Amino acid sequence: MNKNVLVLAGALALLAAGCDKSPSTGSQVVATGEVVATVNGKPISKSAFDILADEVNERRGANKIPDDKIVEELIKRELLSQDLGSSDAAKDPKFAAKLENAQRMLMSQAAAERFIETVKVTDEDLKKEYEDRIGPMKNAEYRAKHILVETEAAAKDVIAKLSKGEKFEGLAKKLSKDPGSKDKGGELGWFNPQQMVQPFSDAVIAMKDGETTQNPVQSQFGWHVIVREESREQAPPPFDSVKDQIRNMVQTKKLQDYITGLQAKAKIDRKELPKTEAAPAPEAAPAAPAPQEAPAAAPK
Repeated sequence: MNKNVLVLAGALALLAAGCDKSPSTGSQVVATGEVVATVNGKPISKSAFDILADEVNERRGANKIPDDKIVEELIKRELLSQDLGSSDAAKDPKFAAKLENAQRMLMSQAAAERFIETVKVTDEDLKKEYEDRIGPMKNAEYRAKHILVETEAAAKDVIAKLSKGEKFEGLAKKLSKDPGSKDKGGELGWFNPQQMVQPFSDAVIAMKDGETTQNPVQSQFGWHVIVREESREQAPPPFDSVKDQIRNMVQTKKLQDYITGLQAKAKIDRKELPKTEAAPAPEAAPAAPAPQEAPAAAPK
């Protein structure tokens, strides 16, 4: 991990720990002019205090940190900064490169925030984005039931029994290995395909309402015999309910367009980087099956 990150994380931890021991009514800072403290003659501005206070207190919510603790944190940071600046480490080219990247990141973030705050987003922009990206979305949902058995032969036997008129619900209660649905006659309720393992979802999507699988479906859990009972289209969310998210999408798109415009106008000279040999890849362990997110009644 980056040492600068460790220093910052440690400092914030000290700040939080110190505040937990402080009375709830911390003293208020009385700044002289625009300075809240000086360290070896180096002033710490009220603006720096305001920024750190806003950042820290936003994370802590109602449990605000006393102002004097914020000042103490700034003093510690300034002491560490001065200590490093007086050492040989400050002359290290790697350190200079880190400072360069930190400044570049801070400036680019500030520029992006300024653009987002000032860019004009009209209701027409929002409605067009909704119509282009949200409005056409329709999510199919399905209601199905299944019988889960351990072998293909057992699944084929279930299909044969069904073809002879035996009831699906009775066979599910008697034979299914899925504890979440067997007592309900194999009923899974409504679900979208992403909630089920892929072989099961693919089979359900390919079926028609009221249809039973004619061939067993294998998944990592075993062999399924499935009945697709119903299907329906789920309407997209109303415009007003996603308006804020749409605004963020439009702002981001406008920012990307702005950056593309800056690139088009800029004179950029990319240098060829020296080639480096790739490190040998570590020997991979056998992959475990990816967990599937499923509702309570999902097939198992």
